[in-house]
Amino acid sequence: MPRKRILVKSIDTSISYQVIGIDLAKHLVSACLITGAGEIFGIDRLTYDDLLKSAERMSPTLFCMEPCPEVHYLAEKLQGYGHHTKVIDGAAVKEYIKTHFGGQKTDLNEFSHARERCSHRCERLKNLVVH
Repeated sequence: MPRKRILVKSIDTSISYQVIGIDLAKHLVSACLITGAGEIFGIDRLTYDDLLKSAERMSPTLFCMEPCPEVHYLAEKLQGYGHHTKVIDGAAVKEYIKTHFGGQKTDLNEFSHARERCSHRCERLKNLVVH
């Protein structure tokens, strides 16, 4: 049975999260934050600046996201703050959305499934170090 998502406007950096799933868009991100106790917090609109400022202040956690043009830049920034990052295989995301959301790509209400998706079918991140 799905757990209820608690809508919030920002990331509470005093909470330790087990995984944070983020859906990247051009100017904003949607986020689903899952605590070790299983609480699910959802943020529908968060700027990249706010995400990075919060990530800089929070304890290390796992960030999961699907492939897009910004993913390598964002992953490098998050790893620089001590976080782990995984890129979820686009086919896995597409199949999960199809079976759980009826094609509504922006609905993160049941993104707690990210825990399982982040453990397998992940893509490699590019090494952005320039020599």
